[in-house]
Amino acid sequence: MNIIELNGYWECTLLDKTIDVMVPSCFDKYTEKKDIGTPVRFKKCVEIEKLDHEKSFLYFGGVSYYCDIYVNGQKIGSHEGMWDEFRIEATDYLNVGKNIIELEIIKPGYNDNDKFKVREVLSGFIPDVLCTFGGIWDDISLEMYNSFYVQTHYVNAKIDGTLLFNINLDVFDKDEMKIAGTIISPEGKIVKELNNDLVMNEVGQQKIELECKIDDPLLWDTKNPNLYTYDLTISTDSSEQTITKNFGIREIKSDGSKILLNGKPIYTRGILQWGYYDDEIIPNPSKEVIKEEIKVVKEHGFNMIKHCLYIPRKEYFELADKYGVLLWVELPLWLQDVTDELANRIKREYPRILEQIAGYSSIILISLGCELDASIDSSILENMYHLAKESSQALVRDNSGSGECYDGLPIDFADFFDYHFYADLQNMENLLETFTPEWRNYRPWLFGEFCDIDTMRDLEEIRKEKGVDRLMWEIDEPSLNPVSKLKPDFFAGKHDSNMKKYGIRQEYDLIKELSYNHAMVHRKINLESTRSFPAISGYNITSIRDVSIATSGLFNDLMKPKFDNEEFKKFNSDIVLIPAWDLTRIWLNADRVMSKERYNFFSGDYYGLHIVMSNYHNEELVNPILKWELSYEGNTELSGEITTDKIFETSDVKELGYISITLPETDKPKTYILTANMICNDMKVTNEWPVFLYPNIERTQKGIGVYDTGSILTGIEDLYEIVEIQDEQEVLDVDFVITTRLTPKIKEYIEKGGKALFIQRGKGYLPSSKTAFWRESLIRCYNHEALGGIKYESYLDDLRFFSVSTDTALDVFEFDKMGITEFTPIIRRYDTREWIATDYMTEIKMGKGKVIATTLRLEGGMGKQPMFVNNNRFSRYLIDSVIKYLED
Repeated sequence: MNIIELNGYWECTLLDKTIDVMVPSCFDKYTEKKDIGTPVRFKKCVEIEKLDHEKSFLYFGGVSYYCDIYVNGQKIGSHEGMWDEFRIEATDYLNVGKNIIELEIIKPGYNDNDKFKVREVLSGFIPDVLCTFGGIWDDISLEMYNSFYVQTHYVNAKIDGTLLFNINLDVFDKDEMKIAGTIISPEGKIVKELNNDLVMNEVGQQKIELECKIDDPLLWDTKNPNLYTYDLTISTDSSEQTITKNFGIREIKSDGSKILLNGKPIYTRGILQWGYYDDEIIPNPSKEVIKEEIKVVKEHGFNMIKHCLYIPRKEYFELADKYGVLLWVELPLWLQDVTDELANRIKREYPRILEQIAGYSSIILISLGCELDASIDSSILENMYHLAKESSQALVRDNSGSGECYDGLPIDFADFFDYHFYADLQNMENLLETFTPEWRNYRPWLFGEFCDIDTMRDLEEIRKEKGVDRLMWEIDEPSLNPVSKLKPDFFAGKHDSNMKKYGIRQEYDLIKELSYNHAMVHRKINLESTRSFPAISGYNITSIRDVSIATSGLFNDLMKPKFDNEEFKKFNSDIVLIPAWDLTRIWLNADRVMSKERYNFFSGDYYGLHIVMSNYHNEELVNPILKWELSYEGNTELSGEITTDKIFETSDVKELGYISITLPETDKPKTYILTANMICNDMKVTNEWPVFLYPNIERTQKGIGVYDTGSILTGIEDLYEIVEIQDEQEVLDVDFVITTRLTPKIKEYIEKGGKALFIQRGKGYLPSSKTAFWRESLIRCYNHEALGGIKYESYLDDLRFFSVSTDTALDVFEFDKMGITEFTPIIRRYDTREWIATDYMTEIKMGKGKVIATTLRLEGGMGKQPMFVNNNRFSRYLIDSVIKYLED
C-alpha cells in the first residue's frame, strides 16, 4: 500500500483566469463572484516514482458538487454529490514520472440556466445563509494497493460487550485473507485479541461482518466518554492494510416518551449548527475550532449539537466521541424543488452518507430532512428510514419539524416526535399543551429546532474586527451575494442606512445590551416552559452563532459569547427549577380558563408560586430541601425553607414546594428577585425570577370618558367611574378619554386641548406593522413620566410585559405622512433583523391636546396572559400612570 497526499495548492481556472487555490477549500473563497454555476477546472502535477501496485485510486473526501476527473488528459470517471467520500480508479492512466490530474467541477447554481440548481440538489441550508461552494473541500490522495483495499469500517457495539464489525472491501483477487489485531480499553489495556481466517471467493465489493465480545465493558456517555480502540491488520499473501478506529460502547433507545442512554433517561439539550463558517465558506473547520465549539457549548449547559442540513467531516464526529457531546445529524433535504431527478439523488446519495457516518457513539439522532411537505414521496422516506435504522445505532426520523406542521405526509416513519416552534412567550405553553396530549406519549417528543431570538448587531463592528471594508454577505447584489436573491428576508443591504435613520448606531452600546437581556429572558422562559412538560425529552436552540440573515446565535459572528454561561446553566442543565402558577377559571356565561398574573403585583398582594423540579441527574434526589428568598437590590426581605419527603427519580418532573407569602409594601415600582435553591446532600441548584411590585392605585375622582368598539376595555368600569362615549357624540364633561378609535369627535376634543389614551389594535388611525413582541426584537423603555417611575433594575425586567405582549407596533417614522410632526417615544421596539424602530407606546401632540397611543394588549387575553384590564395588574398600573401624567 502506498498513499500520496495531494492536499496543497492546485491550479484553478475560472472565469477565464487562472489562480492557485488551496485544497481543501473552495474556489468561492478566491473570487468575489459567488454564483458561478459553470465548470471550473482544477489541475495538479503529481510526480510518481514507481507504479508497482496492482491498482491505483484517487480518493476524495468531498467535492462539490459534480466533477469529471481526468488523468493525463483522459477522463477516468465522474461523481455527483457534495457530502460523501469516494474513489475513482486510475490504474490504467498513470505514468511513472509526471502526471497531470484535473477535475472539472460544477457547484450548485442559483440561475435558471445552471446545470445543477441549488433547490434541485441536496445542498442543505448553507446556501441560504452564505453561498453554495465549489471545489475539492476535503482531503484528496492517490492510493495504491495490491489484492484489496478497505473502503469503510466501523463497529456497532452493544452494552453487553458484543462488538459487530462492518468492514467493506474492494477485492481484486480471489485469495485467502487473515484479520488479526487487538481491542484496547480506555485505560490502554488489551482486552481482546482477534485472529480470523477468511477466503475471498469473489472479487469486487465485499462486506466482512465479524462478531466478538469483551467482558465488563466501560460504557460511553456524556459524563464518561470511554473510548475503546480497535487496531486490525487485514492481510493476504501480497498485501496488508491496518485499520484503526476509536469507538464507544453505548445503547440508545426509547421507552415511551423517554430517551434512554445505557438504560438511563437523558434530556437532550442541543444547539443548532448549520455548518456556517463564513471566512472559509466550507463546513470543514480545523480540529482546534471543533474542540473550542464543543468546549464552549458544554460550558453553557448543552450536551448536544444538531448538525442541521449538512454533513460534518469525520473529525467532528471523532472529537464529539472523545469529549462526550451528543450529536443529531440531519441530512441535507430542505425546501427542495421536486424534480424527476431528486428522488434518484436521494436514493444515490443517502446510502453513501449513512455509511460514512456509521459507527460514531456520539450520533444518537438522525433526521432525513427538514420541514418537508407532501411533495416528497413517502416510499423514499420509508426506505431511507429503514436504511438509517440498519446502518446506525440512532433514533431516526424522516422529517424534522413534522409533516403535520408543514403540509407534509399524514403518516411518518419515525422513532420520535419532532417540532419547530418559534413562538412568542405568551403563546408557547398553549402550543405545548396542544401538542403533548397524553395519548401520544408512546415515543419521545423533541424540538428539532426552536427558541431563536435575534440580538442587535452593528456590521460596522464586525467589519472592523475582521479587517474588511464590507462583508460578502451584506452586499445587495445576487452575483456577489446570492443570499440577497435567494432569501426574501434579506435585509443586510439596508443595514447602514437603517442603523443611522432609526438612531440605533448613535446609541448602539445601550441597545445592544438591552437586546442581549431580552434574548436571555426569551431563552430562559422558553426553556423553563419546555422543561415543565414531562412528555418532552429535549430541544435544540437556534443557533450556535450569528449568521448572515439572523443574529440568533448563542455566540456572535466572532464566536464570542453573548450571555453569562453560569446564568444560562440555571435553566439549561440536568436539573432545572421551574415556576408554575396557581390555576383558576372565569365565568363568562360558562366556564373558561383564566390565566393568573405571573410577574406583576401591588403592595401587600398575596403571592403564590409552585416550584417544579425537572430532574435529569443520573441519580435520584431523596428528600430535597427548598430554600427561597425575596430580595431587592441584593437585600433579603423575606425568606423561607421547605423540607420534603419526596424522591425525585431521574426524569421526574414534579412539584418541589409551594411558596406562599404576602408581598412587601412599596411607594414606587421595584423589581424584586425571588431566588429558589434546591439542596440535596452536597448538591445545590438555583434559579430566580422577577417579582415586579407597584404601589397601590388610588381611585381617581376625575371623569373618564370611554369609547370601546372592540370590548378591549372590558372590566375598566371596576376600576374607574366612567362615562361611555357614543358614536358621533361630542365629548363633553370629561377630564380624560380612553378610546380604541380616534373618531372625528374624539380628535376634535383632543385638538381643542383634550387628553386621551388611544389603544390601537391592528390597523387603525395610526400607521402600524404586524410584529413579534419577543422574537427578532428588543424593548426599550424611555425615562418618561407616563411609565410611573419604571426603570431597569435587572436583566429580567422585560418580563413585566408578558401580560401585555402584543403583535402590533406603531410606525412612528411614517407619522409625518399624515401630518403628525411631534411625537415622543415611551416604549420602543427595535427590530433586530431589519434594524428599524417602531413604538409600542408613544406620546403625540395633536393640536392643543395630547395623546398617549399604544398597541400593548392592555386587555391581555393572548395565550397565558390574564384576561381583561381589571385582572391585568401591569395594564392597570400603566393606565393609571398615563392618567396621572396627562393630568399633570
